[in-house]
Amino acid sequence: MKKYLLIAITSISLFACNQKATQNDLTAFNKNLVVAKQFIDVFTTKDSTKEASLLSDDFTFDGTEIGKDSLSKEDLLKGDREIMRTFNDIKLENADYYPGVDSSYKISSEVRVYGTWVSKFASTGKISRMKYYAIFKFNDAGLITNLEERCNLADMGKQLDN
Repeated sequence: MKKYLLIAITSISLFACNQKATQNDLTAFNKNLVVAKQFIDVFTTKDSTKEASLLSDDFTFDGTEIGKDSLSKEDLLKGDREIMRTFNDIKLENADYYPGVDSSYKISSEVRVYGTWVSKFASTGKISRMKYYAIFKFNDAGLITNLEERCNLADMGKQLDN
């Protein structure tokens, strides 16, 4: 009987510790979620100055291009300004946000987002749609340290041709 009591107490204490860790991770995720949504919002309003303020100095960007090295904060901002000139009425539709998971499949403070970018080509007014997935990583100061994005750029090329 003592063995069962000891097992029960140990299980309860481990579960309680695990719950606290999960709650802390969710707290960090919720804090970072606000910043990730801000980043999306300032991109859609074409505010590259505010966008820059959400990124750490050592920020890196990993985009869809295969075989390309990580880009710097300045490179991302330069590319985003070009996108802002090329498109109007930019918005992320049907955005779903989730916490990241670590290698043990435990909740992390990263923010993942799935959605569809919808915008108009500035030159033609044609609507473009592009499925999107991204992972935002953060430092303790709440700044974005890394952004990994995946999308199908071939779809964008097809839309230009039509």
